Amino acid sequence: MNTHEQNTDWMKKCLFVLGAIFVVVGIVRQWPLAGKTYMEFIEGKGYLALMLGLIMIVLGFSVPLLMGDDEDS
Repeated sequence: MNTHEQNTDWMKKCLFVLGAIFVVVGIVRQWPLAGKTYMEFIEGKGYLALMLGLIMIVLGFSVPLLMGDDEDS
């Protein structure tokens, strides 16, 4: 495994772990989720942390594309 692949794997794991932490913090701060209207949900304390965590997880899936990991070479 070369350095580029190691960096890609490290970045992917880092984004997944940080994203999961932010999602958990967002859900805890939004609790209870049931019974809230949409506006109450997006104005809640944990909404930004929850969205940031979800974005980081999606970016974790796309790390090979963002870092230019070509399978042809």
